[in-house]
Amino acid sequence: MRLSRRELLWGGAGALAAASTARANTTTEKPAVVLIYFRGGYNAFFSAADGYVPKGLYGCTPSTVRDLGNGVVVDASTFGTLPDPLLQKMATVGVAHGASGHDVAQKYAWFDGSTSAPLRLASALGGGAAFRCVHFGEAPGGAPHVPVDGVSMTAVPDLSAALALVSESTRGPGRPQMARALEASLRYGDARFRHSPTALAKPWEGTHTLINALRQPVPAGVDWNDISQAYGLEPTNLSALTFRSQLAGAELMLRAGADVICITSHGVKLGTTFENWDTHGDGTGDVAREMMRTEILPPLRVFLERTLGATGLNVTTLLYGDFARIGGNTPTASEHASGLSATVFGKYVRAGTTGRFDPGMNALYKLPMGTPGYAGLWAYLTELARAPNRPWGANPHASLA
Repeated sequence: MRLSRRELLWGGAGALAAASTARANTTTEKPAVVLIYFRGGYNAFFSAADGYVPKGLYGCTPSTVRDLGNGVVVDASTFGTLPDPLLQKMATVGVAHGASGHDVAQKYAWFDGSTSAPLRLASALGGGAAFRCVHFGEAPGGAPHVPVDGVSMTAVPDLSAALALVSESTRGPGRPQMARALEASLRYGDARFRHSPTALAKPWEGTHTLINALRQPVPAGVDWNDISQAYGLEPTNLSALTFRSQLAGAELMLRAGADVICITSHGVKLGTTFENWDTHGDGTGDVAREMMRTEILPPLRVFLERTLGATGLNVTTLLYGDFARIGGNTPTASEHASGLSATVFGKYVRAGTTGRFDPGMNALYKLPMGTPGYAGLWAYLTELARAPNRPWGANPHASLA
């Protein structure tokens, strides 16, 4: 694919800015965290299926689950189909957040009090890229992510600007001139922005990030043709609208220096019906399994194989959602739990679980007493990333790292 510098650059300016990391390569691996969120719920049979087996909930029986050892039991038809090298770098993490309503659960998933958790995490990683934290689609959590320590969150409606900034066509002396032209444009529009700061926040912030990116070197060795081919995409497909294209875009940005990437899946179209992850009525788990098999796992496998094997990168990937599901004794029972059995993949993950739950008579989903909330999960991720800063303190999931 050959696009002119003007087509690439101006097509995405004000939407996304991306660039290489500017810090010196003083460590052997650049840390990054990818947060993949299933808005509506993340059924525990994907990550802790043994809790449902005693009652046969969600179709979980000894023959439909796979014991990976170290206490980790997964659904055999979904996560159980992943290659052993990936499963050996997977852990199940308990998150006792205490929320069984969507709005509160989503707030807890993205905010540490009033502070953006992804931005605090990006700040802890200590990167130096023009962009530090990006998200696909709508801003996660339903509230503004106010910058943390100067780190802001940038929306990614498509990949045109990201590709522009890692393209061979944008190398050379023209980059500083473009940065100066954009700065002049911002000065010209300053009064209008101050009059409508909320409505113009994304293009204003994106243009500032683009200027910073143009002042940094183009990263070497970023091959979009190779990446798009690996995910089965046409190189000209820069839409970033499907889960597959968002994972391809996430890899592009990881290789160009991003610290934290946020991806939200609202659901999956099965045939002519769109199914969301708030799977009420799916007491058998069949719908959730089909959603995971058809839309999520094929590109996720590609992403994990490529990022876990990438030289010079330490990528940790989290899969989570609003909460686990409380199964019942009828085919349609699938309600909200008040905790979560999240899944984490990473180079420094030690296979195991803190997310097994008590399948007792009156506890269709109940994490062990003392299971930490989200602060414990974020502390665990900073340890896996070998982050220079640890804002959440010591990792309470020490057995998994």
